[in-house]
Amino acid sequence: MTRTAAPKKSVALNNKLTAIQNRLFERAHAEPMELKFLGIALSNQGIIGNALYANPNMMPLPLQRCEHLKSLSSRQVAILTACFFASFYKTVANSESQTLVSNMAAAEKLFDPYSDEYMILHQETSEEMDHIWTFRAAYNMVARETGTSEPFDAPGFFRGVVGSIPQRDYNSIDTQFTLTEEHLRILELLQKNGGLQVLLNEMKQGGRDFRYRVQHFLIGDAMRLLPSNEVLALGLGGLWLLIRYIRNVDLKQAESYLFADQEKFNYEPLAYSINQGHLHDEARHFTTSFDIGLALYQAASPEAQAFIRELTRMTIEDYIKGQFLIFPEMLDADKKGILTVTLHSCKQILTMALSHPELSDKQTNIDDLMASWGQMEWPMKLPPFGAGLLTQKRWRYIAQQYERIRKAMNFDFDASNLGNLLQRYHDILARENLTDVFTLA
Repeated sequence: MTRTAAPKKSVALNNKLTAIQNRLFERAHAEPMELKFLGIALSNQGIIGNALYANPNMMPLPLQRCEHLKSLSSRQVAILTACFFASFYKTVANSESQTLVSNMAAAEKLFDPYSDEYMILHQETSEEMDHIWTFRAAYNMVARETGTSEPFDAPGFFRGVVGSIPQRDYNSIDTQFTLTEEHLRILELLQKNGGLQVLLNEMKQGGRDFRYRVQHFLIGDAMRLLPSNEVLALGLGGLWLLIRYIRNVDLKQAESYLFADQEKFNYEPLAYSINQGHLHDEARHFTTSFDIGLALYQAASPEAQAFIRELTRMTIEDYIKGQFLIFPEMLDADKKGILTVTLHSCKQILTMALSHPELSDKQTNIDDLMASWGQMEWPMKLPPFGAGLLTQKRWRYIAQQYERIRKAMNFDFDASNLGNLLQRYHDILARENLTDVFTLA
């Protein structure tokens, strides 16, 4: 396959697309919408009363099945939800730190300065900084109140912490960047005809750890190090925004239901406002990721398009393998050395909450507690209410968004890789309503 070098050094955005983005921007910023003041107020206030910081059904814990968790008081459950809120947005903030680097690199290398009225990616970068500051303030407050030693810094989604990940790969994630011999070889392959296919083969053979390490380099520092015309021909800006879109599907579905069923629960107002403000911003970023990402992908060389298409397919499959699992399947994976993001989060939340003085009478060994969950009988059905209904809603939303990108890029999923999870994916897509019990494939 021969790469056709793109003669252009920048991409002019479609006028219709920028007009839509600008209308969204104006609507969003008609009133000041920074989140920092909410983070400051939440930090000063601390965890108060019995108000909840998330819907209990969204927490990765079997609150209704585990006798130990069922015995928690309403105040202890409130603290548990505050730990979930802080832990959830810690992961978001660490992922957004990567977004800063990649947004700026894509904006500077692919578009003429002021190419669109509001410089979409630059503006979004500013918003990401506001989010990170706010989430750090919220996390510091919960850490202060609980006395936990869990650090704020952690690997984000773009370093491979998606869905499920082998424990050995998670342990090897390095968040520091140094230009290594491996990076120099990748840059050399990127600039060579046929090099993308060689790199793709090596990424498949090198395992998930290597694949995400290379992908993380491609959507960040490689864009900074290569000239604009190479970034354009390679479609690296498109790869970045499409990966950001896939990551946003995961975030948006969880964040949308974080404060679901308002009529049933007493939610903490500041935490709710932070959630709503961030949800609003990311809805626009979501639109940008898909529309501009697809436009940049289509502007890339045929060789680069094939490369991006395959990486996109594999990344979505990684998410499906982690998202379409139920709790006992995650526990089983854990026994086999596969870390699922949900269970990883579960351990962090419990560790934080058990550090709080209010839970001094509920101390327990977390590994033993989780082992007891593995001994329970779990139905292979999701009911149309409570946590079962939320799971159905989340899965259907995720599947609908993944279908959007799959059809736009024209690829099929690998059935041998996904097994029964692909059937589960198709089954939830086929449902017209969610009023019946969903039987799991």
